[in-house]
Amino acid sequence: MSRIQEKVIGKINAEIGDDIKNLHKAKYLIESYHTLFKDIEGKLNLDNESYTSVTKSAWKQTQHTIEAIDFELAKIDQFDKKLSTKINDCNVVIKEVKPYLENIKNLQQFIEYLRIIQDIQEINNALGVAINGRDETKMVALFLSLGGEHSSANSIVGRLENIEARFLKAYAIKSSVYWYNILKEKFSNDFETTLKAIKWPPQQQVIETFSPSKENMEKLTLLAEYLFLMKSPEEDGSTNFVTIIPSIVCPPISIPTELLLRPFRQRFFYHFTGTRQTNRLDKPEWYFTQVLNWAKENHLFVGKHFQSAAIKAGHENYNVRLEFIRGLVQLTIEKLGYDIADICQDETLFAHLLDETLAFEIELRETLGYPTSFPSALNVITQPQYLIKWISIEERFCTDKMDCVLQGDSPWMLIDSSNMEELKIPKCADQFIRLLDSIKDRYSALTQPGHQLQFLNLQLELIDNFRLRLVQLYGSGAVGTTSILNAINYINAVLKEWGENVHYLHLHAALVGPNVNEINSVFEQASEELEHWQENLLRDLSEKIVGEIKAKSMHYRHDNWSLLPEQNTKEPFMLSSSASDMFHVMMINLHNLEKDLSLNLFNSAIRLISQQLDEFFLDSMVMNTKFSVGGAAQFQFDMTRNLFALFGQYSRRSDLLFKRVHDVCLLLTTSVGSTLLLYQTLKQDVTPEHKQKALKEFGILFLKPDVCIDILERRKDIRIC
Repeated sequence: MSRIQEKVIGKINAEIGDDIKNLHKAKYLIESYHTLFKDIEGKLNLDNESYTSVTKSAWKQTQHTIEAIDFELAKIDQFDKKLSTKINDCNVVIKEVKPYLENIKNLQQFIEYLRIIQDIQEINNALGVAINGRDETKMVALFLSLGGEHSSANSIVGRLENIEARFLKAYAIKSSVYWYNILKEKFSNDFETTLKAIKWPPQQQVIETFSPSKENMEKLTLLAEYLFLMKSPEEDGSTNFVTIIPSIVCPPISIPTELLLRPFRQRFFYHFTGTRQTNRLDKPEWYFTQVLNWAKENHLFVGKHFQSAAIKAGHENYNVRLEFIRGLVQLTIEKLGYDIADICQDETLFAHLLDETLAFEIELRETLGYPTSFPSALNVITQPQYLIKWISIEERFCTDKMDCVLQGDSPWMLIDSSNMEELKIPKCADQFIRLLDSIKDRYSALTQPGHQLQFLNLQLELIDNFRLRLVQLYGSGAVGTTSILNAINYINAVLKEWGENVHYLHLHAALVGPNVNEINSVFEQASEELEHWQENLLRDLSEKIVGEIKAKSMHYRHDNWSLLPEQNTKEPFMLSSSASDMFHVMMINLHNLEKDLSLNLFNSAIRLISQQLDEFFLDSMVMNTKFSVGGAAQFQFDMTRNLFALFGQYSRRSDLLFKRVHDVCLLLTTSVGSTLLLYQTLKQDVTPEHKQKALKEFGILFLKPDVCIDILERRKDIRIC
């Protein structure tokens, strides 16, 4: 049976149902279906005029559309036939005309070629006439029309930039270079003549009165503008660099600035080369100082009068003042590059050179605003072979200095400090920190992070070496624990502070990369090692002191606590006589610790000592003793009014230092009734949470239920069955 038959049967069954009495409905159902069939048949009959249906309308619209499309296709076919005929005719004509068109194109190119040659010749002739005249502006304009910017269509060389005409392009470039050299020589000579007229450079004694005439300065500015405008077609700005020394290259200095520098260059080589007495390997500060003086005296004048010329020539981002300083600095680079090989032979001379070069670099940057991206004398001394020697000298000097610091006069004497009450600084630790800081001051002038990281490694090595020296001194017993603690505590505090310094944060970024998720201190490992040793020393020191206290506590612990009578309420409590020696040792040690240790170390020691004593009094005394009412009251007085009070001089809440002893005193001195109720609760078979709640209500916070039961059973005033 098909799906359609099943669907029909299902629909009929749904109409009639399963009741046999409804069979009479079949007649009406057949009539209904017959009427519906006739109606649908009429709607689908397109010839029946009595029916208007959507289907009929859609069919008619489709017929009209098909007829329209057929009409348009017929028109297209007709047009295609006509167009094919026309194209065939045109192809024949084009085939006949093409050779003539190619000849016309070649003739046009030839005419343009001749026109460019004519333009070059006309410019050459015009420049030949103008060069003997006084119209300098016209000379520059003619030159720029010949060999201006390569990318500009306003010059012949620029127009030929993307054209494949090798000989024409070579002719244009050679013509441009020829006139460039002539004009450059002419304007340079005029520029130098005018400089001599204003007596440039001014002598040191007449700098304040140096005031050239307005006419001369206008002429200099105009000539500088011309020189800034002109550029040789042979120059390529992207690859045009000059070599100062084999390892240092930089962009060339502009012609106007070079002309301004020429007298200084002559004086420099006169005084600091050859056999002159001022040319000495042991006196690099002489030429460093001279260059600095020249820069300070003249850089503002150069920037004021010649920056505008560069801007008018289209060099908006060009800084003439800084370029003038760079030209002076290059003199020192050339001189240092020539001398440094001989200076390296003598370690003393090399160390002196390092100091003077660093001082020169700092003065350049701070006083004159010299950029770190510009070449400097530092680039010479940071060449690999000289940087290695520098680090080697630095390491040897610092190692010798460390030995002198630790073996000098009173190395462990505390220095006077503004925060002496909080931080006690041994002299040797302070000098070591100053030594590390001096290294940073020297290498912070370096511009390359890789160079700085090498000196950072040296600092880390020195820190580790100093720590090992302290370990040796401590192990030999030559230096006391408190002195060692103060030294490593101060060094560690400084290292943590330095770790948050911008200088060392930059080094950390250079070391681990900019995308690291967590920023740590570069001294993290060194600080952790110092802290670990500091914790061990504090623990040993506290154990030693607690050992002395324990030795003096024997009489106190073995006092007759179970037989002490109850104290008369009218008589005041007094410290147990058996505790005097113990408290005396305790007081002396705490006083000495406060006097000898830095505040943070002393606070840590107090916590360690109190923690050990807290455990000691509970385990070694209370758990081994029976207490009468009088004995419990006396023990509470000794602890709360003497022990707590003694430590209260150094802590705001001394009861929190002795948490167990505090709870013990509550358990031993609370009234009998309350104590029995607590004891019964603790002995019941209830949950640990219920027991802890009962202890908390009683004020006991730090002792476990089993320990509390044991303590309560040590009271002689409570009978436990």
